[in-house]
Amino acid sequence: MESIPAKHILYISRWYPSSQDPMLGLFVKKHALAAVSAGFKVTAVFVVPALIAKSHELFSTEIKSENGLTEIIVNYRKTEGPASVARQLIALNLAVKTAVTLNGRPQLIHAHVLTRSAFLAWWYGFRWNVPFVITEHWSRYYPENLQYKGWLRKKITRFVINRAAATTVVSRRLADAMKKQGIKTNYSMLPNAVDTSLFNIAEKTDRKFRIVSVTCFEEKSKNLKLLIDAFALLPSLQNEAELVLIGEGADLEMIKRYAASKKITGGRIRFTGLLEGPELAAEIQQASCLALSSNYETFGIVAYESLACGVPVVATDVADFGEFITKNSGIIVPVGDVKAFAQALTNVLENKQLFNKAEMRSEVEQQYGFDAVSKNLADLYNTIINKKH
Repeated sequence: MESIPAKHILYISRWYPSSQDPMLGLFVKKHALAAVSAGFKVTAVFVVPALIAKSHELFSTEIKSENGLTEIIVNYRKTEGPASVARQLIALNLAVKTAVTLNGRPQLIHAHVLTRSAFLAWWYGFRWNVPFVITEHWSRYYPENLQYKGWLRKKITRFVINRAAATTVVSRRLADAMKKQGIKTNYSMLPNAVDTSLFNIAEKTDRKFRIVSVTCFEEKSKNLKLLIDAFALLPSLQNEAELVLIGEGADLEMIKRYAASKKITGGRIRFTGLLEGPELAAEIQQASCLALSSNYETFGIVAYESLACGVPVVATDVADFGEFITKNSGIIVPVGDVKAFAQALTNVLENKQLFNKAEMRSEVEQQYGFDAVSKNLADLYNTIINKKH
């Protein structure tokens, strides 16, 4: 019997991992991999400004194809002003043409991160007569980070939202923020996927009082000064506790200086730089708890990766943590409350035996594991494609 070819889904995203930034939009790639796991053929296109070696070259294309996922990344020569937008659009069109040449026209287009990617998804969907869906990840709608501005952007956003076959978000709090900005539609939840094969419970742990933070070092949203201030308020653990700060970003050096100003002796604050894959998982697995001190988040996947490792979480009340993290898996504290955060860290570190690692991991697998997200995507895609036909 002749096999039925896999349905082709085209991903157009504002953020996606590349050689320039392997962490940017990693959650979008995980959605793509979850869709492949559900039996779909996925082509992800992404464009990025770059300094191209050959002086005559405005664009260069990288193509990688493995296990049902094709990634097409077009680098375009960096410039400023209207020329930058023009080159970006030309690069996107080149990437999409390459995708169609390699894998044919898609049955559905999935746009990640409004607004430009969704407009392009509408445009190609209109030309090819195929539906498109939108997933929003961006925190720009929150009052603490209000970047959703400009009448044209707002008009185009409403235009594409009204024409999408479905609009999904990664948290209820994000949906509420978008509604308050006048973006009215029937939102559905599509959580980010946790790689529970990578983030799992370690066979052996060296669990001294070790607090781990995984962040992009962007102080406006991550509020790492609060975490360092809270760590300095742990007098009962002063000689044993360790704070491990993982990641890189624009504010890394400033945070290093701030940590040094606290004069916490013994080298008990450690900066690792960027860690990925098994190295990152290993650091989390050996932690007593993960700390997330953000002012706002849309999802906060590191918290769920930590729970998948059987490591409890102390976090501020952002994203949808309050609906998932209970007294059996961690503590949620008000945003910006240093004393409450310090007390929560103390409570978790001194009562590690109260947390059931297997239960924490099981709850993450059920809601955010690859199998769960794959099923979610399969239901979404098949419903829309079948309705179209």
